[in-house]
Amino acid sequence: MKPLRTIILNFLFFLRSGKRILSEMKFYQKYEYKSLKENLEIQEINLKNILYYSWLHIPYYKNVLEDSNVIIDGEIHLENFHKIKILDKETLHNNFESLITTDKNHYNRKMYTNTSGGSTGEPTKFIQDHKYRIIETAVKWFYFTFLTDFPCKHITLWGSEKDIIKGKFNIKRHLVTFLQQKSILNSFRMTEENMYKYVQFINKKKPKLIESYTQAIYSLSIFIKNNNLRVFSPIGIVTSAGTLFPFMKELIEDVFKCPVLNRYGSREVGDIACSCTKNQGLHVNILNNFVEILDDNLKPVKPGETGKIYVTKLTNFSMPLIRYQIGDIGVQAENNTCSCGRGFPLIKFIEGREMSVFKTKSGTIIPAEFFIHFIGVVYNEGIISKFQVIQDDFDEITIKYILEKSDGFDLYKNQISKSIHKVMGDNVKITWEQVDNIPFLPSGKYLYTISKLDKK
Repeated sequence: MKPLRTIILNFLFFLRSGKRILSEMKFYQKYEYKSLKENLEIQEINLKNILYYSWLHIPYYKNVLEDSNVIIDGEIHLENFHKIKILDKETLHNNFESLITTDKNHYNRKMYTNTSGGSTGEPTKFIQDHKYRIIETAVKWFYFTFLTDFPCKHITLWGSEKDIIKGKFNIKRHLVTFLQQKSILNSFRMTEENMYKYVQFINKKKPKLIESYTQAIYSLSIFIKNNNLRVFSPIGIVTSAGTLFPFMKELIEDVFKCPVLNRYGSREVGDIACSCTKNQGLHVNILNNFVEILDDNLKPVKPGETGKIYVTKLTNFSMPLIRYQIGDIGVQAENNTCSCGRGFPLIKFIEGREMSVFKTKSGTIIPAEFFIHFIGVVYNEGIISKFQVIQDDFDEITIKYILEKSDGFDLYKNQISKSIHKVMGDNVKITWEQVDNIPFLPSGKYLYTISKLDKK
């Protein structure tokens, strides 16, 4: 007889689309070990579908696709795909309404607005829908199966804005996480005291999987090693929302005695790619994504070379993002296939974003994701267009920002300052500095956060 938890979980899945999530996940597992050629054929079909739909129902793309000769007399010509105008964050912002579907039959998908902190420091607003959310949840779960069967008992070391704002989870969220066999540890509250508790919690729960911000699990691993603590070894760890450098992966694996996978994605386009235990690169889910790594002349880079990443999302029909410049930098793989046998091509490495970790005098670690999330996502309603946070000293922070609109700014500023004080202490001085420009690095990367403590 199945445990009560499983029975209730399956019932909720049935009522709340969980059954569809599991079905979608099994779909990806079905094609996981198909040949690359077979999966590329499916990708081409899905790419043509999103292009044709965009031509019919997305006002912005009707002219773009005709001007690029991708659509000629209603026929699709993929050989001209490279001529499609790049969609960057500024273009998305300036053409927001004309990028939303006009297909009335599509509205039953329950469209909603989402926001990203933006890998270039620019908060970005976009439209998604319920069906898209189901698909992306299935993809996330699919990547977990690179390590073990899923759903299973797992811990998420992630940023919880609800914990900061309200002080605790509500009953509904407790119930959902319990039924999903999921426990949440807040990476926005990584004091020394809490990190001791996190280790004890991991040892008590004995999870099969741990999902975490890259920097958060790396910082916890340093803490465990420096304090000679013992920690339970899960089957594996999946990191995301940050660059997993080799030295970080090596330390995390040494401390937790298990493989660490590197998952890559963003709020705009969901999870794009994930490494496997062979560690030969990140497998791109080409059934849902068309990914390009291009040089400054928008030409494909050669194997081993670095370029900017552009993503065409094949599953978001509410607001298609075609050749979207995600703001990250990646390295093309020398070999397109992995020895694991999966039929998904590889990206060698994601350089991603440059971010500094902040610290308090008491030793509390504040990941860059905290500032990205609160400034760019939780409270932002188009008030600022770009931001950068600088830690001048333990108790001094400067927030540079480019103002988009002044209406609501005072409330926005107070809410963010209050959240920062909750995490870093009431004595922290926060200076807001309005500027006209925040430059990129020569490499094209953008610094969300700068800690001057690193240079002291």
